[in-house]
Amino acid sequence: MAKLSRKQAKEIIATCLAQHPNATSSEMCKALGVSKQRAYQLLILVRGPDTPLTARDLLILRYVAMGNTNKEIGEALNLDEHTIKNQASVILAKLNANNRAHAVA
Repeated sequence: MAKLSRKQAKEIIATCLAQHPNATSSEMCKALGVSKQRAYQLLILVRGPDTPLTARDLLILRYVAMGNTNKEIGEALNLDEHTIKNQASVILAKLNANNRAHAVA
C-alpha cells in the first residue's frame, strides 16, 4: 500500500468500519487487505503523532539510539529481525520521524 495522507487513511478506515462495524482486528485487516502491522500504522496516522510510545517502543528506541541494527536488537530481545523492523516503522510513525536518526534526535 502506498504512503497515504491522514485524510486518505481516515476515509479508508471509516469506510471499512461502516461496512464491517463488528469486525475483529483480523477481519478488519483482511477487509483492508493489509497486515496487522500496516493496519496499526494506518490507525496511528489517523490518530496523529500524539500516539504514546509503549514500553517496548521505548526499549527498541534505546537500542536504535545506541546504533544497533534490527538483527542485533532482535537478538538482544529474543525477537525476529522482521518484528523489530516492523516495530521500528511503527515507532517512526508515532514520532512522525522520517528515519531512525530523526527518531532518536
